[in-house]
Amino acid sequence: MAGNIIALLCLVALCKAIDIDTLKLEQVLILSRHNVRTPLTAKLESYSSKVWPKWNASAGFLTEKGARLEGYMGKYIAEWLDSEDFIEGCPNEDEVLIYANTKRRTLDTAKAFAESAFQNCNLTVQHYENIEVFDPLFLPILHNTTEAFKNQVREEMENKLREMNLTEAYIELSKILNLRTSDICKKLYLCELHLRRDEIVLEDGEEPNVSGPLDIGNSIVDSFIMSYYEGMPTSEVAWGEIETDHQWNLISQICKENQNIRFNLTKGAKDIARPLVKYMFDIFKEGNPKFTLLVGHDSNMNSVIRAFDFKPFVLPEQFEPFPIGGKVVFQKWSDISGQYLKVEYVYPTTKQLRNGDRVTLLQPPKKVVLELNGCEISQSGYCPWTDFMKLNVYS
Repeated sequence: MAGNIIALLCLVALCKAIDIDTLKLEQVLILSRHNVRTPLTAKLESYSSKVWPKWNASAGFLTEKGARLEGYMGKYIAEWLDSEDFIEGCPNEDEVLIYANTKRRTLDTAKAFAESAFQNCNLTVQHYENIEVFDPLFLPILHNTTEAFKNQVREEMENKLREMNLTEAYIELSKILNLRTSDICKKLYLCELHLRRDEIVLEDGEEPNVSGPLDIGNSIVDSFIMSYYEGMPTSEVAWGEIETDHQWNLISQICKENQNIRFNLTKGAKDIARPLVKYMFDIFKEGNPKFTLLVGHDSNMNSVIRAFDFKPFVLPEQFEPFPIGGKVVFQKWSDISGQYLKVEYVYPTTKQLRNGDRVTLLQPPKKVVLELNGCEISQSGYCPWTDFMKLNVYS
């Protein structure tokens, strides 16, 4: 009881101490997912005899619309920074870092952002020296490969699998696909997704994975979502079979559970995200660069958010748990009394993506304030910077 009272008094004191009108923005670090891309697999034809839509780029590449949408987001962030008198004109080389994973979609996303946010400034997108391999900073693998640790991770993943209930979603997806007429049904006798079991796959140097209906369903639903974002005619988005938000929310549960089981792990996430979180804390400790953009994947967003131990949150008006083009924006603010952290998830809604809407300060993307366990926020969303830095277990 006494502890609760003290916490409440501390929170009240913090609220009174912060006058948001006097705060100055000192540092921004953004962790971003790439923007709209083509589906990751080119083998979708085996899951339905229906004609799949054609894409103008190879599997897993940023689309032209994805680049345009990222440009809008870059311009919006630039408008926000300008409104806070954060950077005047083109920044110095040591003031801004834009760093992306080596995948084409992440590099192109970073480039589109940089060209719009810092127009005519000729900023270079930084990346790992060997562009042919996945950057170790972003690679979502288990770094602790001892059998004891892997068994702990496997046990948690198996528990999550047992708790998962996707029967209704699988039945709906099988109906959309008309799975019984597919090659995978005829040749491998996979005719009902909900009747097959998943298996955990943990291999050294590889992402934690699940083999079975969850992996198959995730690839299929992802392709539907990307075609929806891309703005394809409704007749080409899941062949016009998805007509309601209820259907979207239902089948998107497959993607949410895929992310939940593979990366939203109590111990595993801290290990998976260790290089990236350590890199972020190093930037926070240095206080430089002033602005950092790190462009990765939904697996990075998921594992980093879990590793930081954010409290549960909901992102309204989105199908995905970690939306395309979405950004976790870490902000360091100060006043005469001290320094503070504010974290917001800034992301486009499904409709903004579908419609190709330009986001601005007057027509912004969605924003949700995030709160860290161990760094209690004020009513306006700020927590003491010193409390935040105490959470660094990677030094």
